[in-house]
Amino acid sequence: MKKSLILVVLVLSFLIFGGYYVIKGNSSSKSNDFDFAIKKGEQFTIKLDENITTGYSWHYKIENEDLISLVENKYLEPSSGLIGAPGVHKYVFTGKEKGETKIIFKYYRSWEGEDSSVETKEFKIKVY
Repeated sequence: MKKSLILVVLVLSFLIFGGYYVIKGNSSSKSNDFDFAIKKGEQFTIKLDENITTGYSWHYKIENEDLISLVENKYLEPSSGLIGAPGVHKYVFTGKEKGETKIIFKYYRSWEGEDSSVETKEFKIKVY
């Protein structure tokens, strides 16, 4: 009974608040100080679990838009086909100029505003 309750709570938390992020990048030169260290012109991908059926979605802000830019912003439907199942939001960025910046993602319902965010993820980026 106790294990079943814990499992139900974990599944509901995942469905409501989204899962942990999965990072995939083209750069093999990831530094300990940065989540991504990429060359100018190189791309990297950030994938975040998202359940749009709850009204929550990821919103991002690039600290210095002169250094990186978004080239793809796409929600990937869940492969399970189950109603209410979470999908993945895929963001692809490219390095424009040399320097260091951050991307801050917040998970909230757009009609409730940024202050109602239930989760925040921050990625440090270095373009060289």
